[in-house]
Amino acid sequence: MNERKIIPNEDDIYVKIESDLQYDNLYNLIIERDQLKTELFDSGFLSHLEKDMHRWYSVQEAGRILGGDKPIPPSSLSYYIDSLEEYIIPDDAPSNSYIRLNYLSLVKLKMVWLLKDEFRLKGLKAELGITGNPKNVIKETKESSSNRDRELADAFEKIERLETVSQTLLGLLLEKGENDQLQLKQPLQQLLNQNNLIEEQSSVLKKLEDQNNVLKEIQEKQQQQEKESNKRIIESEKKVNSLAEIFRLRKQAEEEWDKLSLLTKITKNRTDFIESWINKHSNKDNKE
Repeated sequence: MNERKIIPNEDDIYVKIESDLQYDNLYNLIIERDQLKTELFDSGFLSHLEKDMHRWYSVQEAGRILGGDKPIPPSSLSYYIDSLEEYIIPDDAPSNSYIRLNYLSLVKLKMVWLLKDEFRLKGLKAELGITGNPKNVIKETKESSSNRDRELADAFEKIERLETVSQTLLGLLLEKGENDQLQLKQPLQQLLNQNNLIEEQSSVLKKLEDQNNVLKEIQEKQQQQEKESNKRIIESEKKVNSLAEIFRLRKQAEEEWDKLSLLTKITKNRTDFIESWINKHSNKDNKE
């Protein structure tokens, strides 16, 4: 494998990393492994660092830079940052509630990420001198490591698997659209649009059904009003007919009164005679 040519220029990011980490145990392990060395000095990673060597990065930004097309979840990085805080977090980091990383922190974090599968967290701590003498790391992990560390490591592995599954599912469901904005893949979007159309049609049908029910109620009310109106008309007609009949009978009664002799008229009361005659002939007509 061809070694990368090192240009003695203090602005060269490769030279700066080598200078800052020449006594770093993890860096030396990376250098001994050609594949990991190539990954560490990936051109995309280095060019990103070169944009601004003095800025501070959040854990989420670090995940995007280290993961590239497949960003590393912040929770995964935070596990190693918390466990190796004295190694990764610089002394001059801003003191606030959020973790801030400089360019060298990103490099160290990438080395940790490249070596984690081979050494696991305990081995990395041992190489960094955080858990004692590296030479005794195997003996110590077997004889005196705490159950809590093992449980944390197992829990982290489960979290990593879950996050990998989540990323895979998102990859199946989402794609980049305009301006690199994530959106549902076209077939899923079409299916969603069809479902929305069905819901809209169902909503329209429901509104039509409601309107039909309202119209039906209005028609029923109109029919009831027509019945009541017809009933009142019939009753009014009956009253009119009754009055006309009374007028007719009264006229006949008066004519009968006029036919009486003078002597009879003297002995009878005209009003009583007329009313009696009307009642008599009215009842007679009703019977007939």
